[in-house]
Amino acid sequence: MSAYYLSKNAEIIAKLKSEGYAERTLDDHRRCFDGLWKCHSLENTAFSMEAATDWLECRKPYWSYDTYKRYRRALYRFEKYLRCGEIDGEPHCGNNRFAYRDTDVSYINLPENYKALYREFYEAMTGERAKSTVDHYVAGCTDFLLFLSEQGCAKPDDMTIEQPVSYLRRIRVNAWTGETKSRYAEGVGCLLTYMSKRGYIPCCYSHVMSKLECETAVTSLRLSDLPCRGMSFQPSKAVEPCAEAFLASLEAHRYSVPPQQLFGFIFRNFFLFLEVNHMAYSIDAIQLWLGNIPKNASWELKRQMLARFAQYVETGSTERASNFVWKPLLVDALPEWSRNITEDYLTLRKKEGWEPSTLMMIRSSCARFFSFIGSKGICAPEAITPSLVKEFHDTDPHATPEAGNAYGTRIRKLLKYMADENLVPQSLHLAISTQCASRYEIVNIMDEDMIKAIYRYRENAVSPYELRHTAIVMLGLRMGIRASDIVNLKIGDFDWKRRAVSFVQKKTSKAVTLAVPTDAGNSVYKYIMHGRPASGASGAGFVFIRHTAPYSGLNRAVCNSSLDCILSANGMKLPHGQGFHITRRTFATRLLKARTKVDSIADALGHASRMSVGDYLAHDEEGMLLCPLQFSIGGA
Repeated sequence: MSAYYLSKNAEIIAKLKSEGYAERTLDDHRRCFDGLWKCHSLENTAFSMEAATDWLECRKPYWSYDTYKRYRRALYRFEKYLRCGEIDGEPHCGNNRFAYRDTDVSYINLPENYKALYREFYEAMTGERAKSTVDHYVAGCTDFLLFLSEQGCAKPDDMTIEQPVSYLRRIRVNAWTGETKSRYAEGVGCLLTYMSKRGYIPCCYSHVMSKLECETAVTSLRLSDLPCRGMSFQPSKAVEPCAEAFLASLEAHRYSVPPQQLFGFIFRNFFLFLEVNHMAYSIDAIQLWLGNIPKNASWELKRQMLARFAQYVETGSTERASNFVWKPLLVDALPEWSRNITEDYLTLRKKEGWEPSTLMMIRSSCARFFSFIGSKGICAPEAITPSLVKEFHDTDPHATPEAGNAYGTRIRKLLKYMADENLVPQSLHLAISTQCASRYEIVNIMDEDMIKAIYRYRENAVSPYELRHTAIVMLGLRMGIRASDIVNLKIGDFDWKRRAVSFVQKKTSKAVTLAVPTDAGNSVYKYIMHGRPASGASGAGFVFIRHTAPYSGLNRAVCNSSLDCILSANGMKLPHGQGFHITRRTFATRLLKARTKVDSIADALGHASRMSVGDYLAHDEEGMLLCPLQFSIGGA
């Protein structure tokens, strides 16, 4: 055994060396193997992972934790090499930087069915997310599966709500750091979601792991004075498909997204109530839940929602119940001819990339206009006259003149669309007047001291966060790119040879290609090479990503915080009410002062019209002095 053991030692050391492992790592492996070989030689026992683990645990009190962890990794590598001639490649095996994760102790003790489940989960996660993100999420999964096995849960579909609640309690009382606890809870939550998609458990189980405080919230749903404790096993699982069908049917009634999110929140908590008390779904169960939750502002909506769901379970219909008030949309009550025009117009606007909130206001404007026209006995678009359009505009109620203008603008565009479709005269839109003049304000820009402060910060930026702050602000200041576009930039958008960047603007859906100034390009390149986490290199491809796992993209609010950090480091702050967009205004103003052509400025900003450049004239004092007006022209 000794000769064979020594030869395998030499082989794995040589393999590690050929794959570029550090000399310190090789020394750790040699010391670990030598110690284990001496132990095995004295006891004259054959190698086994169980015996090696026992040897390791016996000596744990005499080593530092780092030494213990490195020796344990070495043993797992050795065991795998003896088994299959490799040291990497399995789901519980990491990369060359950290060969085996701490979860391996749990993994090797798992029953075979749980090992198979873990491998399936790992492969599914790897197909959807970056490996670094997967490693972050699966940290506690094998520990949780081992916990299930120890609790007597032989199969995943034998689980009840008590197991994840108990495991969450175990996480909370553990002497781990808050970051480790959160990572374990997130990973187990993802595993529970995967298990619910496979049909093993109800969907509401994954919500237990959404927050570390959820344990108290879930256990508070248990009724202590229930006369007869329910005996149902996974009771919410039977009604989940019915709830999903019910929520999907609400689309026919044009419910907006926020109410649907609230409905999902209602069902999730109601189903947790059923699970905690092991009660089968019934009208009585609904009444019990409603009687034991706080009667806050949303309580009545919860009552109405579940009453309507109970009717759906009984009849299969989502029509309005007698005790449920539902107000149909005004557009649904329009005659067919005007409803068709409205839907076609909305389809066109949707293709143009308008936001849902804008489309909702357009729909409201069209519905109010056609409802008024219909009340006048009009049954066809050719019968609409300028006097009717003017009467609608004058009588349509609005709280402010600005609101009337907003609706008038949308009706004017609707009439232009109808004119293009040869439904009404070309000049009919002129019947809509403007109730108040447009208001213009002098835009705020950054002063020279702020700009100098940004460049000083750029020269001294070293840490990853400082490099990210610098790159983001330089793209706004030197190129005028909006925050919403900066956070969506991909590494592939940059053409470093041509010194250009190409992307589609989020606000206008217009494709632009901009020249990248040297200082801005260097800031972005320096961040990518020295500041951007290496673990996120194979992620979603965004230039700017989170610096901690999961290495996902960022929200545009990070641009505001980057600018604030730079200015505050120099004892400055933006004017009240200003945000990152001030860099775009500063960029346009500097171009105007440099006598750049107006069309070039509009192209650099990605504007469709050169008229918008007029907003920046007030700061070009030298240019305005070249074309003064006499006071007599102004009426003096």
